[in-house]
Amino acid sequence: MKQTRRIALTLIFAFIATGLGSFARSAAAGNWPQWRGPDGSGVSNEKNLPTEWSPTRNIKWKTAIEGRSHSSPIVWGNRVFLTTAIEGGVVPGAKAVKHVVEGDKEFIHPDSVGADHKHTFKVVCIDRDSG
Repeated sequence: MKQTRRIALTLIFAFIATGLGSFARSAAAGNWPQWRGPDGSGVSNEKNLPTEWSPTRNIKWKTAIEGRSHSSPIVWGNRVFLTTAIEGGVVPGAKAVKHVVEGDKEFIHPDSVGADHKHTFKVVCIDRDSG
């Protein structure tokens, strides 16, 4: 499962390097400092950006990222910043939050994986051009 997350993160960040990287290089575009872009609209004025990705198509570079991340990357100049959570040891007595749905039926959210573990949170900085 951890290897699958690393591969998925690698592909996501490779997409960022290709799509957002070319966007951020544009003098008109500037930096990508927040979720959904410079003005928060999620719309780019850039032309001729790739619309398809695969492990071998429109990927400039790949890099493995340890842990699990749900953050929106920040592109600033030649750097891509992101966060990751690295799972550590079990915390005795810790459990995932249970939600009660429809009477007495319990639901545990799938993203609660590792809720019973200690985590180390890190900010990672990657070179936009080389990964």
